[in-house]
Amino acid sequence: MQLAESRVTGLELKEAYEQAALYLEDHIEELNAMNIFPVPDGDTGINMFLTMKSAVAAMSKAPDMTVAGISSTAARGALLGARGNSGVILSQILKGIAKGLEGKVTFSFRDFTAALHVASEQAYQTVANPVEGTILTVIREVSEAASRIGRRRTSFTRMIMSVTLQAKKTVKRTPEMLPVLKEAGVVDSGAKGLFYVLEGMKDSICRKRITVKTEEKTVQEAISKSKEKTYGFDVQFMIQGENLPVDEIREKVTACGECPLVVGDNTLIRVHVHTVDPDNVLDYARSKGNLLDVVIEDMDRQVQQKNRDK
Repeated sequence: MQLAESRVTGLELKEAYEQAALYLEDHIEELNAMNIFPVPDGDTGINMFLTMKSAVAAMSKAPDMTVAGISSTAARGALLGARGNSGVILSQILKGIAKGLEGKVTFSFRDFTAALHVASEQAYQTVANPVEGTILTVIREVSEAASRIGRRRTSFTRMIMSVTLQAKKTVKRTPEMLPVLKEAGVVDSGAKGLFYVLEGMKDSICRKRITVKTEEKTVQEAISKSKEKTYGFDVQFMIQGENLPVDEIREKVTACGECPLVVGDNTLIRVHVHTVDPDNVLDYARSKGNLLDVVIEDMDRQVQQKNRDK
C-alpha cells in the first residue's frame, strides 16, 4: 500500500499504533532496567507496553476506520488498560491526539501538529505537579518541534522523522533536567518509552525497516547509593457510575499520596496513586461508584526484588 505524502488514513494510523506497541514490547526489559523516577520499581516498560497493547486490542473493534474512529477507539482502549504512572500518561497523550483528530477521515502533517499540541496539554493537565526531564518534556518539545516544522512546506514523512529526532534529543537531555537520572547514569524511562512509540509510528508510516540499537544501562550502583525509603503501594483502579464528581475525586486522591493521576469523565474514571494506606482511597472510591480492575502492588517489595536481581 502506497502512502500519500500529504494525508494519512485511519488504516495507516492503526498500523502505526500497532508498530508502536511492537517497539515497546521489544524494549520492555531496557525500559524496566532504567526505571528510576519516581520509584525505582522496574515496571515502566511493561506498564507502557500493556497500555499500548490495550489500545491495539481496542482498535480491532473500532466502529469505523476513519482517523477519528481509530484514534478515539485507541485512546479509550489505552485508558481502560492503563498501567502505572507512565501508562496513564501515555493513555492521555493518545487521548489528546484523538481530540486533535476529531472529525477527521484522514489527516495531514498540519492536523497531526495540532493533535500533538493537544496531547501535550492533556498530558500536563493529568499530573498534579509536573516534573521536567520526563515523558512530559518529550511530548511538549515534540509538539513545539512539530509547530516549527509546520510553518514550512513539507511532507508528512519528513515531519514525523523530524519530531522523532527531536524526541531522541530530548530523551538524551533528561539527566540534565532531573538530577536523580544523572546520578544513576540513565535517561528517563517514560521519556524513552514515548520515543519508542514515536519511532514505531515513524517506522510504520515511512515504510522502512529500522534497527533500533538499545542502550544497556545498569542502575545497581545508583540504587545501592540511594537512601532507604518507604514507597508504599501502587494503587490503580477504575470507578464506574453516573454523575461522578471528577474534581472532588481528583482532590481526594491527590491528598491520599504521591503521583496521583485521575482521568476520565463523569461515567468512568481511571485512578492511579502511590499511598501507604490503600484501604483509605479504596473505601472512598467505593462510596462514589463501582470499582473495576483494582490492582495493588507493593512497591517496597518490587524495589527489593529489583535490587536482588541486579
